[in-house]
Amino acid sequence: MVDFAEAAAHNEEVFRSINERIEAGAKQHGVGQALPFHCECATDACVETIELSPAEYDRVASHPARFVVVPGHEQPTIETVVEQHSTYAVVEKTGEARHEIEREHPRPRHQG
Repeated sequence: MVDFAEAAAHNEEVFRSINERIEAGAKQHGVGQALPFHCECATDACVETIELSPAEYDRVASHPARFVVVPGHEQPTIETVVEQHSTYAVVEKTGEARHEIEREHPRPRHQG
């Protein structure tokens, strides 16, 4: 049986992967204005987006345990809000959810 922390980490990493492709495309084409990034919350059915500049997304995503979420999509049992903005929050994974991300879902930007 998959526990909540493991399922949440998987869902967030799916959205992170999509968002990193958006960010890479923006960099490749020199796009600097805000783009719709997917909410990286733990809910697999979430389809909401957050308008962020590629540079702002990169700033958040450069920390392996931090994710952008729509306000109200935080999961206090597995993450802490570390930044609150008018249109999004930045959460940092804690406990087992953080260990799951670090162990099972390493990102190329966070290695070496």
